[in-house]
Amino acid sequence: MDGPRPVLFGQPKVGQLVVAISRYLYSHMHPIGERQVLYSPVHMSLVDGFQVIRKVLIANRGEIACRIIASCKRLDLTSVAIYSKADRSSLHVRLADEACLLPGSDQSAYIDEDAILEIARRTGAEAVIPGYGFLSENDGFAERVEAAGLTWVGPSSHVIRQFGLKHTARELAVNANVPVITGTPLLESAEEALTAAEKMGYPVMLKATAGGGGMGLQICQDESEIAAAFETVHARGATLFKNTAMFMEKYVARSRHVEVQVFGNGLGDAVHFGERECSIQRRHQKVVEECPSPFVHVRKGMRERLTDCAVKLASSVAYGSAGTVEFLVDDRTGEFYFLEMNTRLQVEHGITEMCWDVDLVSLMLQQAEMQARGAGGIPMGTLSATQKSAPIGYAIEARVYAEIPSRNFAPSPGLLQSVNWHSGDGIRVDTWVTSGTQISPFYDPMIAKVIVWDAQSHQGAIGKMVAALSGSTVQGCPTNIKYLRAIVESDAFAQGDTTTAFLTSSSFNFVSHSIDVVSGGAYTTIQDLPARRGVGHGVPEAGPMDSVSFRVANIIVGNDENTEALEVTLIGPELKFHVAAIVAVTGGVVDVCVDGAKHDMYTRIVVPAGGTLKVGVVSAGCRSYVAVRGGFPDIPRYLGSKSTTTTLKLGGYQGRHLVANDSLDLDPQTVVWATEATDLSIPPNARLDSLWSNDWTLHVMPGPHDDPEFVTENDRITLYDSPWKISHNASRSGYRLKGPRLEWARAHGGEGGAHPANVIDEPYSYGGLNWNGDEPVVLPIDAPMAGGLATTTTIVRADFWRLGQCRPGDTIRFKRISWTTAHALRKRAEAYIDSIRQFAKGTIDAASFALFDLELPSEWDETILYESPATADAVEVKYRQAGDSHIHVTYGPMTTSVLTRAHIQHRVNRIEHGAIPGIISVIGTTRAYCVQFDSLTTTQSDILQSLIDLETSLGSSNQPIPSRIFRFPVLLDDPVCKATIDEYARTLRDSAVYLPDNMEYVAKANGVVDGKTARLSLVLCPQLVTEVSFLAGTPLMVPLDPRLIYVAQKYNPVRGFTAEGTVGIGGPLVVIYPMDAPGGYQLWARTLSPWDSYASRPHFEQPWLLRDFDQIQFYEVGEAEFDQCYEEYKSGRFKFEVEETTFDPVAYAAFLESIAIETEEFVKRRDAAGQAAVEEERGLLETWRSKQSADEAIKGVVEDASGVNVAAPMSSSVWKLLVAVGDVVEDGQVLAILEAMKMEIPIRADGAMSGLKVKQVAAGLGTVLEPGQTIMVLGA
Repeated sequence: MDGPRPVLFGQPKVGQLVVAISRYLYSHMHPIGERQVLYSPVHMSLVDGFQVIRKVLIANRGEIACRIIASCKRLDLTSVAIYSKADRSSLHVRLADEACLLPGSDQSAYIDEDAILEIARRTGAEAVIPGYGFLSENDGFAERVEAAGLTWVGPSSHVIRQFGLKHTARELAVNANVPVITGTPLLESAEEALTAAEKMGYPVMLKATAGGGGMGLQICQDESEIAAAFETVHARGATLFKNTAMFMEKYVARSRHVEVQVFGNGLGDAVHFGERECSIQRRHQKVVEECPSPFVHVRKGMRERLTDCAVKLASSVAYGSAGTVEFLVDDRTGEFYFLEMNTRLQVEHGITEMCWDVDLVSLMLQQAEMQARGAGGIPMGTLSATQKSAPIGYAIEARVYAEIPSRNFAPSPGLLQSVNWHSGDGIRVDTWVTSGTQISPFYDPMIAKVIVWDAQSHQGAIGKMVAALSGSTVQGCPTNIKYLRAIVESDAFAQGDTTTAFLTSSSFNFVSHSIDVVSGGAYTTIQDLPARRGVGHGVPEAGPMDSVSFRVANIIVGNDENTEALEVTLIGPELKFHVAAIVAVTGGVVDVCVDGAKHDMYTRIVVPAGGTLKVGVVSAGCRSYVAVRGGFPDIPRYLGSKSTTTTLKLGGYQGRHLVANDSLDLDPQTVVWATEATDLSIPPNARLDSLWSNDWTLHVMPGPHDDPEFVTENDRITLYDSPWKISHNASRSGYRLKGPRLEWARAHGGEGGAHPANVIDEPYSYGGLNWNGDEPVVLPIDAPMAGGLATTTTIVRADFWRLGQCRPGDTIRFKRISWTTAHALRKRAEAYIDSIRQFAKGTIDAASFALFDLELPSEWDETILYESPATADAVEVKYRQAGDSHIHVTYGPMTTSVLTRAHIQHRVNRIEHGAIPGIISVIGTTRAYCVQFDSLTTTQSDILQSLIDLETSLGSSNQPIPSRIFRFPVLLDDPVCKATIDEYARTLRDSAVYLPDNMEYVAKANGVVDGKTARLSLVLCPQLVTEVSFLAGTPLMVPLDPRLIYVAQKYNPVRGFTAEGTVGIGGPLVVIYPMDAPGGYQLWARTLSPWDSYASRPHFEQPWLLRDFDQIQFYEVGEAEFDQCYEEYKSGRFKFEVEETTFDPVAYAAFLESIAIETEEFVKRRDAAGQAAVEEERGLLETWRSKQSADEAIKGVVEDASGVNVAAPMSSSVWKLLVAVGDVVEDGQVLAILEAMKMEIPIRADGAMSGLKVKQVAAGLGTVLEPGQTIMVLGA
């Protein structure tokens, strides 16, 4: 196809991710001379195979679980992962041989000893390996593992207990002749602490004996701080460790943290693998580590003294497994003192592995195997062979956290939208995340360890780390990657001059080029151009609703006009800038303030470093745009665009609107641009403010369904002469309008459904006026791409930007124009944009602008552009206009025909392969296809002629069509569907032909014996996927056996909720809901979703699983089996059975011929039953509407007009009432929350209302309010 092509989603598959993330574990790294850097075979076979341990349960999560799984694979051991619901997207769940969901809450799941032991028993694991954190140093759990007959992969519970308390660990160190810093026994009171400090000399540290990781540690500079520090440590000990004991040590002001990796065989023998420098810490938490220590490496004999002490200590307690002895090193003297021993694998073990050519996890597993055999441990002769005389090369580890440096490193849980790690020689990344991983707030925020190794120099390792960090893309949640890069690029780091105080010293200064979101406003999203135009498959185009104002804002600040910017709806955000930046605000009229000073719109503004930009309430129009020079470079592209579609949680900032505490990174050049900024202000005559209105005339083209088949002449008068009011239910995905009803030219929709506006699914074009029963909905750029509703009229592309400024309560009139006039309108918009460009460059003045002042002729084109009548060999074909950039081609009568769909598919395939220049995209549906073209570069008439020529040239195409058969499990008797129906009946409509059982209705409306029979038919034959559209890759299907094609009306009104994976039926089509959503199809059953936003599950090559002409064969499962399938699917472990095949139209036609008589009889029976159901529903619907009207009349009656009215500020509905009659209100209190445009609007009491009581609540939940209508009345 010509024109812009979408950049489709391309994420590596899970197998590729394994290679990319854990490459170092599955293959040797590049050789250095005769030596392999990591895991030479000798280190993988210290024991003669695993005889006792064959299956290992990993009692941990995330990165360390992935690391352990990789070693298990190397050793041919079966791995069992455990996970919480919050960790379903973690790689460790997908990489393990088996994975088991933990019961209970996410917060406590990984410390649920009973559950973990039960899983070990159930899966037949012989050993439990704990990793680090959670239960890794819990001696009680280690004992329970051993008592259960399992092998604990780690030191004995006795040793864990010995080193678990700092004061007893000190005693063990003293007994082993390991130096310890001056300290005290346990202290009983603050007075005792004060006495000890005076003897020891300040500064001192109070340390909780059960503490770790800096928790329970307080530094005291003088006697005034002792009492408070004692209370703090006491309280933290009680809360965090259930142990309030503490002791005191001398504080070394300029110190380093150096640790030694040891490994013992449990028989009194131990070896070491050198030291690590872990001095770069924040809040006593390690950030960057190195091996070897640059401090130790240049001091002769120091490594030997350190490692000798560590080995002596391990040997003295017959330590078995991996352990780390931590030392405090005086930076001035080089003296070192024992701190503690970690009786587990350390986070930073990887840098030791890189420099000492060892796999510590494999060693731990082999030690456990020897213990399980009763041999005690690895023989010393074998173990000592693993120890080198000195480290080889230099390694650095940087811990990547989901945190916000500019907000004092606050954690930033949320969605990782794009993850790509830099690769290269000597670079290793240990991680558990990929694109689409959800970072939970319940666990440590570390998402990866970036590890580099260089054979030659420390500086070489630094270079690799800079490359690894700068070349990695981790987008979505904010991270500390830029902060880490600043550390390793600092002079102090290069010189090895980094003590534990380095990050808070004057020698290190990090400036965050970012914006903190103080308030997100009502609904602020990130949008760009051309967004996702042409992606299709139910992925909306997205982008700015008002593209003209958006482009103007970008031009003012000096960006490319398509650069991502903020779209503000109704209420603007408050943004704090950490560096100076250039901004501009355009579109809907708002107050713009920087640090409280008001600034003009349409003007280049420089926000200073530390300054706050506040965008106020939109007083005219609906949407404003905030552009920042350089855009937001760290917002990821999804399917080629940074635009946000919040309804599908796609794109932008974690797929949602901005909220307080979000953080947006800016371009590193932003400060330079701000310094060099020149003044620019668009002259008042060229601004768009004067065009904003409450009474709009939007230009439209009739079609695709404005023709006598669907509407009467009176309907056309109604459409184009009536004002249509925008309801509160107006958003980027649909503007619901209020106005007169149409008569319609049909009594019903035939197979499409009961209402005359129903059709068998057809494509939708953006800007279409789509009829949801009697209510019209304008389809903006986040709307569905196809559906079963008629679209009478389409707003032209040149007026989309004006639609974006319409707000609830405004009125719209539709004015018909021709394609030629629409083209002229669009060219004028482009001319206006060009005027802005030229003015910004200084090449034109204010008098030379091309403005929106065209005189438009009163003429229009009719809907049907061309029609080809039916013949003996072909059905009727109609070419319908659908706005100025779409043509809609329909085939035959409003019936379902698989053969017609195959005919359409051959046309779609040719168009997709570039048969017609100028087409952006094509979508095929059951009886139609629609092409989108660029009306700036080609004409409607040229595209029309090309489509006619294509139809003629292809004729009757009967070639086989590629197809795949997927087997989907289905739960026919689904409790979720039942609960959904019950909730609908309770809250929305209690009497309808489809209540109380949807499938009983389907059976009755199709002449089927009962609901059970109708329900079972889903598994009797394959369902052909006739289209993948609507929203989020929704498959619409039809049974290949026409005797099983049922027809069902849709819910009226629609449901507020439908569960992901629900199978529904509307008209003749079967659908699978890809995600939780509102819906109108009758509920049939529940299966698995065919949509995966980040294509990380098996079989997903794109976010949409299915393609046109794929087939689904459902197979029935019980509730327990379905729950298991569902859990495997959610955790990325479920694999569909897939068969490659073709769909042969000739063979299918023969099949139809063989059952023609039976099919005809079924259709007659179905149609008769369906007509009776339509009549029954018509009566029930009118009764319900009358009741609704009566209820609405009662609501809103104000009984006491003497009080203070609390009124609605705009068209909206009541979402929450937060006060009741008799409550006393306070200034600023939120009294109610209204809903409009899918946004929450808080209604607050002002100062005049303070102290008044609620006398009457006039509006109930769900009440639709007009501006000024009373919500409640207050009085004295």
